[in-house]
Amino acid sequence: MQVISFMAIKGGVGKTTMAFQFAKFLQTQDQKVLMIDLDAQKSLTGTFENEHFNFSGKPTIADVLEKPSSGLIETQVQDNIAIIPSTSNLEEVADRLASKPNRELLLFMWFVKNAQELNQKYDYIIIDLPPAWNLLSKNGVAVADKIISPMEPSRFGYESHTKVLQSVGTLQDEVVDPVSGKSYITANVFFLGNRIKHNTNSSHEFLSALKHIDNVIGVIPEKELVNASMLAKEGILEYATQNDKLHEQEPFLKLLSDVFSEIQKQGND
Repeated sequence: MQVISFMAIKGGVGKTTMAFQFAKFLQTQDQKVLMIDLDAQKSLTGTFENEHFNFSGKPTIADVLEKPSSGLIETQVQDNIAIIPSTSNLEEVADRLASKPNRELLLFMWFVKNAQELNQKYDYIIIDLPPAWNLLSKNGVAVADKIISPMEPSRFGYESHTKVLQSVGTLQDEVVDPVSGKSYITANVFFLGNRIKHNTNSSHEFLSALKHIDNVIGVIPEKELVNASMLAKEGILEYATQNDKLHEQEPFLKLLSDVFSEIQKQGND
């Protein structure tokens, strides 16, 4: 089982989109996926809601954080995809938990408690982190095997990789087992260039800058197909198939498949 957290220090870089589309890619491979929404904005949660279904009355990630000794409480939403949804008061819950001991390891403790069952049920756990460095992000980083951080073509987008590395590195130094001296934070960090427009100076400069960054896992161009599939709450391949766009979008679909395959492979050595 792999645990992969999608992390960004700012919003609007495609973090939730990539987390959702990666899960849908895994679904096409018959992989069993648990998604966890740690973002109070509930964007990932909303991709699985419609006029016939919502998560009202269902357990949420707040229940896990407030009681790490609880069992599995996910909701099955599609074939091979289950989710622990977010809740609109998640930031208030995080504020209440800020004084708890081991507050950065609440999700980690739940993982340890349910490790055997999680390993039996799921091939991947995908976590959507909030677009800020806070207690919720720290919990999502603490359980991750790898972190995928999308970046966009802007000065801040390029500089965000430094902030991500600094944040994860500081947490790694802080959250240490007192007996062994080893850090609980073991995730490898990878970066993903996203929403690249090939006809703009900012994108050309951004692509040049990416050459100087380690662990860039791929580059994804700006495509209306991505936006359309998210509006339809569908995987990109599923949307392209239903709308007769398979042939015209074949190069992009192949590129995206290659990037997602790299996410699967990287850090597994």
